[in-house]
Amino acid sequence: MITLPLSPEQSTVYWTVAVCDTYGSVNRTTGLHSASAVRQQHDFWSAKQSTARIELTEHTLLQVRTVTAFEGLPGAGEPTPLPDLPAGAQEVKRFFKFARALEDGSLTGFGPAVLSTGDEVRYFYEWTAKNQERAQAVRVDVSTLRILDITLTHYTRELQLADLPDDDATSLVGQLETAGLYWIPVHEKAGTHLRVPLADGSQMTISRTPADVQAPGSQPTVDDRGGWLAVWDDFNGVSVEVYRSARQGLTRAADTAALTAAVLDCARKHGGGPVLTDQSGQPHTR
Repeated sequence: MITLPLSPEQSTVYWTVAVCDTYGSVNRTTGLHSASAVRQQHDFWSAKQSTARIELTEHTLLQVRTVTAFEGLPGAGEPTPLPDLPAGAQEVKRFFKFARALEDGSLTGFGPAVLSTGDEVRYFYEWTAKNQERAQAVRVDVSTLRILDITLTHYTRELQLADLPDDDATSLVGQLETAGLYWIPVHEKAGTHLRVPLADGSQMTISRTPADVQAPGSQPTVDDRGGWLAVWDDFNGVSVEVYRSARQGLTRAADTAALTAAVLDCARKHGGGPVLTDQSGQPHTR
């Protein structure tokens, strides 16, 4: 069985398309995880005479995981208290799940994806421990089980079609995830950049660079579309440029491939992505 270590944070981005027609009705798609699918929906509905306007919304789900103990759970019959709603967030949820501690100290998921209350956590643990001898039981050393306290925050923002990531940006994000790196989108007035935390506490920031100004009468080149900039910093005033797009006519795909290679090489030098680890000595189970 393949087990993947859990990270302290994980972000998921998807989009919805709302179609407002001339009759006053609004139809909204389910979550679309591909920017290409969003563009297809936009093209399809914008061609219809009954469409009055189209609204695009980007949704970011930020999941933060911490290890807790039975003593940190809500009491018997108590609901799970929610944290304060962060600035700019639409909704925040809190729940629990179990993880299993591996030999290297990392944690991997175990059991139900969501346990809503302390009562559900205690019941699942007791049920798992009691049924280990049954033939249909999932075998696990209950001493390795840990409780995760998880906060899920939902952010939304309205955007235009031009704000969607292109295929190269999608490829970059996919390769980061394949390498075990998680990323957090940061939206600012100057644009959106990706923050990539690393295992040693440092981070990388990946952003777009402005396109070159095209001289009047000159032919457009790939350089006119802008490039990439990746910077590593350790939060102590030390920063190093990891990658900057060369203005030498690279195709966007080749430029993104070079960026990805540089980012992954830097990540390896700093231990890869953060991994949620066991905190030995604490009574996580009873």
